[in-house]
Amino acid sequence: MKLKKNADLIRFIKTAARCRGEVLYQTAEGDRLNLKSTLSQYLFATAAGGEGFIPGGELCCELEADAELLKEFLQ
Repeated sequence: MKLKKNADLIRFIKTAARCRGEVLYQTAEGDRLNLKSTLSQYLFATAAGGEGFIPGGELCCELEADAELLKEFLQ
């Protein structure tokens, strides 16, 4: 799943933190950030300012219910 380019990243991170299962953001280079981890949230927020970071990555949810919770942020 891809994130919208204009997604509110603060709301997205807060919503991902509420998910029950793992929520992973995989970068174009193959790095995986667990968005339920505070450290990974900081890394994601910092890197999201870089050009091509958001459109180049994929979001993976362990649980279908979590994908439903995050659907407003997805393309």
